[in-house]
Amino acid sequence: MTPEDQIYEKQLGASYWYVKNKILLKNILIITLIILDIFLISYFLYFLIFNLVIYQKIYQANLTNFTTPVPEYATLRQFNLPSSIQVLGITTYNNTKGYDIMAEIFNANPKWYATFDYQFKIGDNLTAKRKSFVYPNEKKRLLDLSVEDGNLVSQIVFSNINWQKRIDFSDLYQQRFKFEITNVKYTPASELGLEQQKVPVNRVSFDVENLTAFNYKNLNLLIFLNSNGQIAAVNQVPSDILRSGEKITIDVNFFQSLPNIDSVEVTPEANIFNETTFLKF
Repeated sequence: MTPEDQIYEKQLGASYWYVKNKILLKNILIITLIILDIFLISYFLYFLIFNLVIYQKIYQANLTNFTTPVPEYATLRQFNLPSSIQVLGITTYNNTKGYDIMAEIFNANPKWYATFDYQFKIGDNLTAKRKSFVYPNEKKRLLDLSVEDGNLVSQIVFSNINWQKRIDFSDLYQQRFKFEITNVKYTPASELGLEQQKVPVNRVSFDVENLTAFNYKNLNLLIFLNSNGQIAAVNQVPSDILRSGEKITIDVNFFQSLPNIDSVEVTPEANIFNETTFLKF
């Protein structure tokens, strides 16, 4: 018998064995799949009974842990978020057209500054919205002048608060906010010869110089008159355009009766993070 005949005989024998045992092999496969299904179903039922009945409390606790922040993470997240603006106090000052209101606020965040709208609550009403901002770690005064029934103010209301983290604040502040206030002079109505007027007129004058490399569109200047160490009157005035290196003189009138004024404080105010603050070259 040749090798080719031997190979053919083996192939024929294998084919004959497969045909003879085909039904047996099919039944073995079916039985194997049934056993596998029974095993999987049994394992699934065991898993449900084990977790939902025997160890239900542990299972629920594990689910809760997936949705509950880790205390250390929650603390860290809270630490990295800005704290709210603090209101230190609200004071009113009488003038001929109502009351000037001043609120002192404080931003205790070392790396966050905020822009916001603010209003004062007078009885059941709110004053008109005014925009402002507060720098990191800044104690600041917010004003609203000549408010009718302003002496009835109860609180300050903030809205549209927008926090921004600025790690470059110190560098930018040194570059963009450098003004020198000089030649501050207070002239009471008696020296102006206007004390006999129906409305006394007092005057403050001063020079403001822009020592930065930036041209400012409109620097806001807050003026506080002090008597015996306490603020007796407040006012604010815009500078209009103040170019780099420019010095201008500002005159501000106070139309009200005032006590003896022993000092004047002038505070420049400008949002260095708002590009509309600056005049393009």
